[in-house]
Amino acid sequence: MNRTSRLFGLLLCAHALPLMAQTATIQVTAEGAVGQAGSATYPSDARLSAVAEAARVDPEAYILGAAWLQPALQRDQLRLRAGIDYELGAIRRQALGGGNMPLAETAATFQAWVSARPITGRRIGVALDPARLAVTPTEDWPVHAGDTLFYPRRPVDIRVVGAVDKPCRLPHVPLQDARRYLDSCHASAAADPDLIYVVQPDGAVFAQNIALWNRDTPRPLAPGAWIYVPFDRHAIAGAADETFNRDVADFIATQLLSDEGWR
Repeated sequence: MNRTSRLFGLLLCAHALPLMAQTATIQVTAEGAVGQAGSATYPSDARLSAVAEAARVDPEAYILGAAWLQPALQRDQLRLRAGIDYELGAIRRQALGGGNMPLAETAATFQAWVSARPITGRRIGVALDPARLAVTPTEDWPVHAGDTLFYPRRPVDIRVVGAVDKPCRLPHVPLQDARRYLDSCHASAAADPDLIYVVQPDGAVFAQNIALWNRDTPRPLAPGAWIYVPFDRHAIAGAADETFNRDVADFIATQLLSDEGWR
């Protein structure tokens, strides 16, 4: 290649660079209690604050339950749900073989419930308050193509699922200890008598001891929280590993505060 050709190539590259910069954009979606819902175009280096600002989050949105959904996380969450589904099947088969019908029936019912839960790609542990994002650069994470910010309306109830006679949707009672909700949503014979898991609407998961001999200090729930009543760890030993109940609670934490998430 002669000097003229090289110079011509460099000129072409110089003109192409601004065009490439102009096309370096991504599509990110905002949903729920926002003034500007839907997909919008952002620079490839956009951050959460840019999306929240453009979406015009409703002042009445329930920030504690807001969710950042990332397609990149869906694969791992799909694997988590598949593992839980498999272990629930193993629990049911082991219970049937041992003549433990309450455990077998509860496992089958909950297996159907888990299998129907959506894979959301929700990322846990991220603050999505627009005002906070604007003044806290360390929390203002970069967004990626295909991401969604979801801002729900404030719920008025909580859900109890797992080893219960039937799943419950109960009115939220301010400052009431989580274990008190079990008075209205009875644990089944398959439940662990010593423990529950609390899943707050921001996705934070807490194990709470509830028996007389090990009772933790009261833990109030925020509106939209979940209580997962775990399966008796002794009864499911051999069919499920030691992390099974925690895995279930972690999967519940990925669900959204929406009509779909409540079903």
